[in-house]
Amino acid sequence: MEIKTSKYYNLFRILFIVILIAGLSLRFYQYLMGRSLWEDECHLALNFIRYGYKRLMLPLDAIQAAPVFWILSVKTFAKVFGYRAYALRATTFIASILTFPLFYYIILELTKSRVAALIGFFIFSVNLAVIYFSSELKPYGVDVSVYLLLAFLTLSQHKYIGKNRRLLLGIAGCLCILFSSVTFIILFCIACYMFLSWYKQKKINVGDILVLAAWAIIFTLNYFLFIYDHPSTADQRLLYSFAFCPVNIFSNEFIYFIKVRIEEIFFTMLLYISKACGFAYMLLFIFTVAIINLIVKKRYSLILFTCLPVLLHLALSALRLYPFWFRLILYLVPCFITIMAWGTFLIADFLFRKLHFVVGFTFLITCCLFFVEESISKFPLWPREIKPALNFVNKYGSGIHVYMLDPDHAYRYYSYLGYVKDSVYQDVPWTIKPGDFYGLTGKEESNYLLFYSTIYQWGYGEVLLDLKRRNLVENSLEYNGYGVMEVKPFRDTMLNSIYNYFDPAVITDNANETVAAIWGGYIASKPIFLNKGMYNINVTSRGTPAIGVFPHNNIFINGNKIGDFVSPNINHQSTFSFDQKQDTTIIIKIDMNNDTIANGEDRNTFIINIDIRK
Repeated sequence: MEIKTSKYYNLFRILFIVILIAGLSLRFYQYLMGRSLWEDECHLALNFIRYGYKRLMLPLDAIQAAPVFWILSVKTFAKVFGYRAYALRATTFIASILTFPLFYYIILELTKSRVAALIGFFIFSVNLAVIYFSSELKPYGVDVSVYLLLAFLTLSQHKYIGKNRRLLLGIAGCLCILFSSVTFIILFCIACYMFLSWYKQKKINVGDILVLAAWAIIFTLNYFLFIYDHPSTADQRLLYSFAFCPVNIFSNEFIYFIKVRIEEIFFTMLLYISKACGFAYMLLFIFTVAIINLIVKKRYSLILFTCLPVLLHLALSALRLYPFWFRLILYLVPCFITIMAWGTFLIADFLFRKLHFVVGFTFLITCCLFFVEESISKFPLWPREIKPALNFVNKYGSGIHVYMLDPDHAYRYYSYLGYVKDSVYQDVPWTIKPGDFYGLTGKEESNYLLFYSTIYQWGYGEVLLDLKRRNLVENSLEYNGYGVMEVKPFRDTMLNSIYNYFDPAVITDNANETVAAIWGGYIASKPIFLNKGMYNINVTSRGTPAIGVFPHNNIFINGNKIGDFVSPNINHQSTFSFDQKQDTTIIIKIDMNNDTIANGEDRNTFIINIDIRK
């Protein structure tokens, strides 16, 4: 099926140009569509607004971190063109479109197959994750560009590159270290490629040694100047604790971790491959064929540039140095696509040779459709959009009070741009109970606005439900991730007559000491008298994981289990219904049934609050 010369060359060239134009068009459309910044981008945007070049080289606000040259480049675009989305996203976008065509040549050099190169280039050109992150104020799109650039400079047989390869690799590698946090993984793979070349030639290349030395010097300087002992490290590790690979590869935790990551990578967050008609099994077969071929045929170059980066990132994840999560491993998309393209080509070529050209071609086209159908159908990706909610606020002018639950950084950013008329607002704690919320807003004499997220509500979702239950919502808007309510005032002095509200249960251990942590075993409340009736028991908790798994807890009333819950690394509320059959006292007991200590991590549950409502 592979035509390496002759009459099909022009067809391959035309297909390459068509795919290139399609991929560039999709990227420009996503960039120019007018999508607003969302909270994570706004965290960074506010740093660029507040600080000059020198201050931006120090740790950033809001637990943010990014490679230093990327930060300085974004700041430069913003100073020249203003702090709007197009300018802030320009660095990542320009890097993405300039390096996008290189992927075709990388696969071509690795596989020596124009068909495989076109398959991979087609999948990559329409991949939704790569397109989306090519125009976001985050460095993940640059990570992909760094992989493409460095792999191309290493593998390309172009005359100019071949003549100046070491100089180009030396300069590009040093710059990329300062532009991307994953560069060192890619450079390690290239170093292995150099070592393999030395082994084949039975000779150590002095030029390669100089390149490796330059990389090592820049990496060391970058590490100690901008990474070592970074104040955000502990918070980031806690935030991404779910994305650290368990060390024990024979454990249930490891199996669960890999299962979740496979779902994210291939079907929901990165590659967007369709599962229709059981294609997930065909995908497994394609990968199996490709990897067996790599090993049996000793295709070391393919292994070094596809499998090795994935294994290295998993190892770093197990060491709790770099989380293995979809946007943090975006640069691995070319690795996965290369393997997919190679496996698809091998099977199609086999069907062509053993059966008929039509059979092989049909298989190839069918696989390509399953590879890209989800990406095409979901394009453009526009997960959150704040401007309709801001327009809703603007209708009220500048005289109404605004309370901000979650998207406060986004609101502050658009206030700076002048998009928001009412720039005076009050932050509300992300985890807050209705009683505390009414106490906070009790001074209001007239209607006020409550701005919130429709996606991340576990800290304050009960407040929104209670406002609706009391018919305090006068008007509201919810759109694409954000919501605003016009709320009538309600005073906390009214709570005693309206709320049937119990104080938080006192949690004691077996020594009758007031505690909030389940270090192991269980904790139990003191006796609580309840009248007959239906009740909701709300447990607010958080937990610390061990080997990537969070504490699992059971809740009992007088020894009878009424439910279970997992405590994540942020405050989370779990609600359980309970039918009190008679007027009597109850004892609430919560036990953690997966307590362990592993790799220096202690899995614990922390009970923040328990309240009981009729």
